[in-house]
Amino acid sequence: MTHSIKSAARAHARALHAAVFVFLLCAVASGQVKVTAGDVKETRRTDGFFNKLEVDLKISGEALAGAKGVRALVAKAVDETGKNLIDEKESANDFKEIDPSDKETKLAIEMKNTERRANVVQEISGSVEIFAPQRDPKATIALANFQRDIGKPIANPSLRAAGVEITVWTKAMFDARKKAEEEKLKKEMEAKAKKAETSGDLADAADLLGQGLMAIFGSMFSSFASMDENDLAFSVKDPQSKLVTIEFEDASGKAIERGGRTTIGGDPRTIIYEFKEKLPPTTRIKLYVLTPRAVMKTPFKLTNLQLP
Repeated sequence: MTHSIKSAARAHARALHAAVFVFLLCAVASGQVKVTAGDVKETRRTDGFFNKLEVDLKISGEALAGAKGVRALVAKAVDETGKNLIDEKESANDFKEIDPSDKETKLAIEMKNTERRANVVQEISGSVEIFAPQRDPKATIALANFQRDIGKPIANPSLRAAGVEITVWTKAMFDARKKAEEEKLKKEMEAKAKKAETSGDLADAADLLGQGLMAIFGSMFSSFASMDENDLAFSVKDPQSKLVTIEFEDASGKAIERGGRTTIGGDPRTIIYEFKEKLPPTTRIKLYVLTPRAVMKTPFKLTNLQLP
């Protein structure tokens, strides 16, 4: 009996210490992060397109030092009438890439329009998560000579464990893939057009029209996605959104500057990185992936934001 009581007491003490530890971590994170409201913009159009409320969050604090990404998870957003402003279709859980030297960063949150009679956003609350890979060695995956197997999925046990698959393409590979997809789409549309014409089914015709419009807009957007000879495209399959960002280094570990970055699609997605010069074969990459220990979380609450 005495042994059971002592065991229970030890278990209770461990649970209490764990709870205190978690509380202290949250308190430290809160003290290192400050969240304030920036610009508030609301768009209303008579045709209903692009209607939205956009609120900027300004995030600052010591926790940003060395961080690679930040995101805001909104749990509640209401105007003064009580209308729920959270737009599930626009809710994005991806981290925004940030410069580790930045002392302040800005996040734009897109929500549904407020009621016309509303004058303020009564409350926006939730949590801000900061991705700081220096807190967990497992959050950084370094790959040397990654171009050796270009065109094939990168074979790496840490990537596989994270559920991420990455294939790197050159411009020639990307253009070939794009052409093949356009040919496939063309054949599919021709087959559906023939079927609709033969059946005379208005539903088939309407479906064809909708898919045709999607194809037109899809090809229009993809036509803007082009690569120069020095650029590299990363095809990423990442169903759990673990990959935050990718950095490039030379053989000595010195960072390689890049130009712009273009992201196409959701999952899978293609990320195109621009470079002024062709990367040497010895170039290394660092893949930053989410782990629980690498994320600092702090709650935030903003009230009575004046509408424009």
